[in-house]
Amino acid sequence: MSLGLSIASNSALPHAELGELARAAEDAGYDAVFVAEVNGDALALCQPMIAATRSVAVGTAIANAALRPPVLTARTAVHLDDMSGGRFRLGLGLANAARNAQLGLPPLPPLQMIEEYVAVLRAALTGAPGFDGAVFRTGRVLFDRPPHRSDLPVHLAALGPRMLRLAGRVADGVILNLMSPDRAAEAVAVVRESAVAAGRDPADVEISCVVHTCLSDDAEVAARGARAVVPRYALHPAAPSLFGDPMDAVRERIRAGDFEGAARHVPQHVADSFVAHGDPAACRARVEEYRKAGVDMPVLYPIPVDGAWRYADVISRLAPAADLPPVTSERSVTDS
Repeated sequence: MSLGLSIASNSALPHAELGELARAAEDAGYDAVFVAEVNGDALALCQPMIAATRSVAVGTAIANAALRPPVLTARTAVHLDDMSGGRFRLGLGLANAARNAQLGLPPLPPLQMIEEYVAVLRAALTGAPGFDGAVFRTGRVLFDRPPHRSDLPVHLAALGPRMLRLAGRVADGVILNLMSPDRAAEAVAVVRESAVAAGRDPADVEISCVVHTCLSDDAEVAARGARAVVPRYALHPAAPSLFGDPMDAVRERIRAGDFEGAARHVPQHVADSFVAHGDPAACRARVEEYRKAGVDMPVLYPIPVDGAWRYADVISRLAPAADLPPVTSERSVTDS
């Protein structure tokens, strides 16, 4: 059964160490290694991971599509796919409007933008004469060398029902996030139904789910780490529907810049809804819940434990392959 690993760009890993962790995950039996774009460039950070590995899929989960015109993304993806020998997966999504505005990006209609974005990518990869849409218009896109493959997989992040339906209709895969297993099961059903309505085989749409993972043998340390994740997402427009709790006190402290205080006000059940936490047995059991919900590939997304990103600990202790020697690597939190 497939299992992925995602590494946050804000964990501040040196490029060489990023590659070492990707290789360790490959050796441990993981099927895919992803970069989550936070404050870095996820596509650029895929390069050391590709260079260090031979068989594992490497990709983004996710890259912010609004940061890059689709033609630039197509050209970068073609290079990464060529470097990897056809192992690259392009995962795209849209950060919330407030974050994109902070980055100086103009507002765009999200559904129309991402649908046309995918269409431009496909037109470029297949050598079509161009694309003429409401958001994007291009002529034929030329490459330095022919793409390694014209069907490079494009996966879309989706939270709400409209984006889930769009992804089921046009994407090769869907990336879920911030969902309990029950919510993931509902999302899986929406994606599969949309694929069928579009005349597609629903099995052709791979469904991944990012599973925030706080691994610790100390249950209270793990629970505290899980609560500390919630303030990062509490101001997201989809948070009220995803978390099912108003969390006014949490939001008030976030706006005041008090993230530690915000974490202390997070109800434990909110953190429990989307964070796998505890010892290896507890984390594995939670991952299995996502599989039973219909998720094809759970993607472990390690989060800091007492101020340290313990990727190597997660790789070794939650590895699909058993009886592996431990990997020695740990890095303190420098950005959140």
